Amino acid sequence: MQHIDWLIVLIGTGFALLGIGFSYRDKNWGVALIALGVLTMFSTITFKLYIAFNH
Repeated sequence: MQHIDWLIVLIGTGFALLGIGFSYRDKNWGVALIALGVLTMFSTITFKLYIAFNH
């Protein structure tokens, strides 16, 4: 169950970064938050693959 908790934290953090970044998309740091949110969302795929191949 611990892996599911980490995935939920990653997805929630990614959505928060995307939402905040989208609200401030006219500023450079808002665009950076959007990029960081996208990378966080992709990290959930990487983490799920890590879990699948190591168990």
